[in-house]
Amino acid sequence: MRHDDSTTDSRARAAQQVIPCIDVRDGVATDPSAIPGLADPLDVVGIAASYAHDGAGQLFLDVVDPWTATGYLPGLLRELRKTGLELMVSVQHGVLPSIATCTEMVSAGADALSVSTSMVEEPDRVAEAVRLLGGRRLVGVVNCSGDRQRGWRVRIQGGDTPTTADAVDISRQFGKLRVRALLANNVDREGTGIGYDLDLTRATARVSRLPTIASGGAGSAAQLSDALRSGDATYVLVNKVVHSGRESVGSLSESLCRHLHTDAD
Repeated sequence: MRHDDSTTDSRARAAQQVIPCIDVRDGVATDPSAIPGLADPLDVVGIAASYAHDGAGQLFLDVVDPWTATGYLPGLLRELRKTGLELMVSVQHGVLPSIATCTEMVSAGADALSVSTSMVEEPDRVAEAVRLLGGRRLVGVVNCSGDRQRGWRVRIQGGDTPTTADAVDISRQFGKLRVRALLANNVDREGTGIGYDLDLTRATARVSRLPTIASGGAGSAAQLSDALRSGDATYVLVNKVVHSGRESVGSLSESLCRHLHTDAD
């Protein structure tokens, strides 16, 4: 019985390290989800509730609408809060709005707002937000392309716009601000299922000294395990692999638990 309890606890801990992401436009998921049993495959709250039921503890909400078109967001956040998930919210590709709008989102249920584009274009605003709201209310996001040999260059506006900013340097700046966490995403791997860029997660985790979320390329539990075991990641972000119904947070965490246990042996 104690062995069963230990296995259950290990699976629960593994599930807490898996952060599902839902892409949102106009208040609904950008693509229908194939998760079994959903009443509405576009319903963000229903999808999130499924992830929560499978043991996830956090959700990354990627709202692609501009801030001017997010009047629905406070209401959506209040409904999502009922799932029990901690909510990390990105709007307009990580553009940080006014402090008043940030405060409104936090009051509605956002645990943290993500910052990526604004860190490159207006770092003073990010520093002000940290001063007024606290670092725990922000998640640093580094979208980039490249590799260890060539270096990684930051891309803003959701990865569409290249810059000359160095991803490792931006990660160091987030670390100095002591934000809640750092999400490291290699856009070259998004949607490929080939696995995370472990060189990137290691480099950004070490310079920032922040809890780091591996992102971009998740396709299997083995890849999640690699990121946590040898990529210095604290969490792993998953999107298409669970939204498509091919895997669930539950199945990934169960497999992840086995991989991590095997690695420990």
